[in-house]
Amino acid sequence: MKRLLSVLLVFIMILGMSVTAFAAKQERTVVEITDGMSGKLQEVYAVNLLMGGRDIYTDVPSLLYTIKGKSRTLVPIRFVVENLGAQIEWDQKNKEATILAEEKTIVLKIDSAKAIVNGKECSLPNGVPAKLLGYQGNYRTMVPLRFIAEQLGMDVNWIQETTTATVDLPKQSITGIEFREYKDVPRVVIKTTGKVKLSPLYLPGSRFGGTDRLILDIPNTNIDINDPSLIKEGSEIKKKVYDMGVMTIRASLFEKSPRNVTRIVIDLALPRGYDVTFDEENNEIKVDFLNTVKSIKMENRNNADAIVIHTDEIPAYNVIDLGDRVVVDILNAKLKFDKNNILVSKNGVKRIRISQFNPDDNYDKDDKIVRVVLDLEKGQSFENIFVEDEGMDILVYVNSKPLQGFSYKKEAVNKSILKLSLEERDMYDEDYNDNNHELLLKVPKDQISLADTTLNIDDSMVKSIAIDDDGKYYHITIRLQDETTYKIKTVDDEKYNIQVEFKNKKIENSRYSGKMVVIDAGHGGKDPGASSSRLKEKHIALDTAQKLNKLLEEAGFSTYMTRADDTYVGLYERAAIANGLNADAFVSVHYNWHPNPKIRGVEVLYNGEDKSRDNKTFARIVKNEMVKGLKAVDHGIHNRPKLVVIRETKMPAILAEMGFMSNAGEEAKIVTESYRQKAAQTLFNGIKRYFDEVLLK
Repeated sequence: MKRLLSVLLVFIMILGMSVTAFAAKQERTVVEITDGMSGKLQEVYAVNLLMGGRDIYTDVPSLLYTIKGKSRTLVPIRFVVENLGAQIEWDQKNKEATILAEEKTIVLKIDSAKAIVNGKECSLPNGVPAKLLGYQGNYRTMVPLRFIAEQLGMDVNWIQETTTATVDLPKQSITGIEFREYKDVPRVVIKTTGKVKLSPLYLPGSRFGGTDRLILDIPNTNIDINDPSLIKEGSEIKKKVYDMGVMTIRASLFEKSPRNVTRIVIDLALPRGYDVTFDEENNEIKVDFLNTVKSIKMENRNNADAIVIHTDEIPAYNVIDLGDRVVVDILNAKLKFDKNNILVSKNGVKRIRISQFNPDDNYDKDDKIVRVVLDLEKGQSFENIFVEDEGMDILVYVNSKPLQGFSYKKEAVNKSILKLSLEERDMYDEDYNDNNHELLLKVPKDQISLADTTLNIDDSMVKSIAIDDDGKYYHITIRLQDETTYKIKTVDDEKYNIQVEFKNKKIENSRYSGKMVVIDAGHGGKDPGASSSRLKEKHIALDTAQKLNKLLEEAGFSTYMTRADDTYVGLYERAAIANGLNADAFVSVHYNWHPNPKIRGVEVLYNGEDKSRDNKTFARIVKNEMVKGLKAVDHGIHNRPKLVVIRETKMPAILAEMGFMSNAGEEAKIVTESYRQKAAQTLFNGIKRYFDEVLLK
């Protein structure tokens, strides 16, 4: 009997350990791989990979492979092709990969500890060979990173704390910083002694009362600038500009280990798009501050479906009628995403084509233009198209005009503005119903062109806006949220503008006002995360993060989402965003998976090595709220000091696993809107408790 009890105890312990171990696997601390030649399964450490300071994502992760107690980092051979500028030839019969670069020909044979370089045989470091390895059903040829990279003239380093390999061009110096005007566009030029790669990061500080900044991290460089016009302040060099929206340019040595990283910070007077290139002929980094087109989506705006062209600053554009096509040219702009063809087949539009346009005779040859072409369905014409801009967005309406002279825009977490453009001054009546908390505006129909409709706004200031037509007047009923106040001012412009400013006093006076939470929706873009028969982690993590964002805003927190759509953001970049915005807390939202379909429940990961941040208390409080609110199995909190997003952040940070997609019962819940709303609510409850009981105590 005692033996049976001991066996059961060991089994329970192993089962409990397997859950937490797999949570780590999902964040690529430990992964299970299959040897493609022998079929053998084994667990190895996954390795993060930085190339020129940028995170590199691969479907089969880079990993630390050990033979006879000695380890080397193996990377998918595709990384060599896409990032190191080599070509690959594969000999299926002999299981040999040939890597072809300008001056090197490297032959690697699967499972052989020898390599042939330019015809000469040599031993691979530590005897770790090229391998054919599988991860979650994907098989890739994996090659020794340091050996290949150094053969191709790159520098390789290792960050032990986060199991990260860095690959950089040979070390260079930053020798100068200049500001110029080029083609009516502000340009910052950073001079170097040779080719460099860099990682840009834009921080929208103006959203939170500060200034916008463009940060350029240039790895494997030092600063060697001899320019008396630059100001030296401690370890930082500064250039004052205050021209064309650029205020100052600052340079300093940001990191010293394992290789120097120079940080250039460009302080901006207003939000700007940017384009960063490297001029190899002159050894110069060129930063042009021009607009960037970051996405195109179909959205409902101003009570009508619109094709929305999202840009990074107030756009200048031309609209051209080409019969069966409508062209929108965004001027002084750069295309920021890769997709160049979007099928629509809706509202009279067949598809949308996007490209960086080579200027024709209508433009100067050096103009930078993003061209958006709407291919119209048969029977459509330019007369059915209406184009306008709203803030940084260009809106294209087809077959449905928006409310004319009417716009509602949220400008901050506790501020929004309704704007009505009338033909004449003082042609409206105002009333306020205190019982229903409704603002009533009565506007003559001959002063503005609206339509009967109800707009469900549901933000922190306004619940809804209803427009009713009695034949002579439009009655505009604005239902306000609790403790929302309003102020009306009138502005004479080309038309007579009524501007109603709404503020939520509860949010404005909240004890959380000015407290910043960065919300990190896990995975995204080319990184799907875990998946089940009905779900992809990247989608449900984003949906839950968006719901959490709304709850935090309504409570008065300032928030920022590391990604707001299905895009890939590097792990180090996520942490850098939170650090750059000086956030008070960081929450990464994930869903879990396990090969045992019976495993279910929630858990929270944290970095327990940094005692100054008290991550453990944050994790414990949030986990308790998750267990209570979701009535979930409690898998506890776990110290995961090597996870980048919770190690590299400088504020209290956690990674929350909201349930197991691999468990049929839990998947059936996760797939529902109500569960994800409840999951967001539990995260909010935990964050609020942590601020109440710890940070604001």
